Amino acid sequence: MLMTLNDGYETYIDRCVFKTEDDFRADGPVLGWLGADDRPVETVEDRFTAQIISRRPNGHLDVWGPLSETGFEHLSLDDALTLGFTTTEYQAGLRHRLLRGLLLRNEEQLLAEISPPADEWEAAEREGLGDWTEWNPVRRVPYPLEAGFEGNEVIGWAAGNMLDGDDLPEDRFLRETILRDWETGGVSRSGIKLRDCGIESLSLRDALVLGFTTSDYQTALRVRILERRHLLDEADLETSKTPPRAVRHGLETHGRDGSYRIGKGFLWTHENWEKERALREWLSRVERPKSMKQINRPSEGSLTPSFSR
Repeated sequence: MLMTLNDGYETYIDRCVFKTEDDFRADGPVLGWLGADDRPVETVEDRFTAQIISRRPNGHLDVWGPLSETGFEHLSLDDALTLGFTTTEYQAGLRHRLLRGLLLRNEEQLLAEISPPADEWEAAEREGLGDWTEWNPVRRVPYPLEAGFEGNEVIGWAAGNMLDGDDLPEDRFLRETILRDWETGGVSRSGIKLRDCGIESLSLRDALVLGFTTSDYQTALRVRILERRHLLDEADLETSKTPPRAVRHGLETHGRDGSYRIGKGFLWTHENWEKERALREWLSRVERPKSMKQINRPSEGSLTPSFSR
């Protein structure tokens, strides 16, 4: 998608960015926003026009940005926290690019992206082929509220009635987590396995506590939005991180529209049968949540999916 930058220059923006952990390590950690004295500061007046300071692995400082021209995809989870972004804001930045192939340009656009579409027409414009009447929450685009990440914090993995300690489970998607209530200090099991709520249901901090990387988190959100499903297991996560070239091209071209419904849409038409084979087979490779279309519009509560914690 072509996007005009602040200086009037037009550049092509990729819908999908497939960064690896090696890429994030090579970028180095973010130290903060570029301040007036060329030193890192914690806050700035405009987060979309400010420059960012990182420390490269060789120790050299690097100034880059702004986010309105680079995108949230280049921020690791730690980077986003360092710069003061909330989980809701970070996901909104990633979601806008995945859905529309464009970068958020300012705080007003970020605020608008945080809220779900107000009506069917806005949903079609922002999300593509519609889920306005979709009752299956996994198939809808997630718009988590920051309040949903507050109140509890993840402190580890559940194993029976105990924590696993420092050892990661063999398959993190098949385990529950342990939560601590911020107000009472009490601990409890999450009551849901990660494969049923998704990595993207975790706050940035909670994802890091559980040992997930930035590429894990970004992959989970991309699969949720473009493929309309949760990741199933560790193998699914690794396979999904870098799809084959033809599939990446299909995701880039069609975005969320490609996963409308199995057997429906342009991927399944006679004239596109061979042309779109790679993307069709990729989207059909695992069982996906069934579409549950209804005659009447769903309730307001179901249109704004909240993640189970």
